[in-house]
Amino acid sequence: MNGPRPRAARIQIYAAEATTDREHAFIVRCVGGIVRVGGTFVPDRSDGTLPPDLRVTLTGIERYRRSVGSFDPPHTARVTLTGRSADALVRGSVIVEASD
Repeated sequence: MNGPRPRAARIQIYAAEATTDREHAFIVRCVGGIVRVGGTFVPDRSDGTLPPDLRVTLTGIERYRRSVGSFDPPHTARVTLTGRSADALVRGSVIVEASD
């Protein structure tokens, strides 16, 4: 059964909300695929402003002040990201789910 591969999740940063030593909270918009908790994200190839070694894990999604497991385009959510260089994400940055 060979069907089309699911489209990789893509999110665009709208605003940074809060930061701790381990976690960074952002308001984001899903611009492709289905964003799920546990996904690992890297810079989109079209976004040359981010460090190429950026790698973050999405550890939480909130919509309407409730935790959810996923969301899809064109919806927005508050997400929590952890990982190397997460502080490099700024308004307009686009990250895509890693394929590995």
